[in-house]
Amino acid sequence: MSVTEFLTERILPALLPTPCLACGRLIRGGRHYIGLCLRCRGRLAPLRGQRCGGCGRPLLAFRLADGYRCGACRRRPPAHDRLIALWAFRPPLDAVIHGLKFQRLEYLGRHLAQEMAAHLRREEIVADLAVWVPLHWWRYLGRGYNQAERIARPLAAELGIRARGALVRTRPTPAQSRLPRERRAANLRGALRLRRRAEVAGRRLLLVDDVTTTGSTLRAAASVLRAAGAAEITAVTAARTPGSDEPAARRTVIW
Repeated sequence: MSVTEFLTERILPALLPTPCLACGRLIRGGRHYIGLCLRCRGRLAPLRGQRCGGCGRPLLAFRLADGYRCGACRRRPPAHDRLIALWAFRPPLDAVIHGLKFQRLEYLGRHLAQEMAAHLRREEIVADLAVWVPLHWWRYLGRGYNQAERIARPLAAELGIRARGALVRTRPTPAQSRLPRERRAANLRGALRLRRRAEVAGRRLLLVDDVTTTGSTLRAAASVLRAAGAAEITAVTAARTPGSDEPAARRTVIW
């Protein structure tokens, strides 16, 4: 932790109350946990239970084998080996992600990374290299940083591995969140390329992003990495947006 980070995250919070990102209640003293007060922390929704190893959708089942994939992922297998997301993307986590992406609260990336690293250790996920989903240079210029990188670098440091900007976005694309599900894959087709093949060939990768919705972005990025010879790809995000079809999925029992 740098001197600036120590001052802004340890000293100032101990001296001055700051508002919770979700409810605005003043947080007094101590180190903040992803910018949330104690009450809002308790409202975070961890993704538990049986889930598809490819897309993360919930599956109601007695017991599933590790890495079990739903019918959609078996019909169209993603290039990544597994998808791990910590929380459902709903309040109060949406305020945290918004703060990281649009309010320059870059320290939130490290806080999220610490939680993600602890989860990966519990799941006994082993990797050699962390890479992140890239922004186009124009969007990067406007924002000043890539929120996925702000998670990936401290995540790699927590796990004792290297982090690399292995992917490049070759053209600007509309935000995935603004597109209907059926257009998201086409939106990214040909928009990502690899910097240097040697960085990922034969390696076990963590592919890091902040939020996944349909998984199209992670699929596109993983496809490029797999084509370059990545040995194993674990896609990991802080949050996953529940799909509109998931209530039906939760009623499907797999024995």
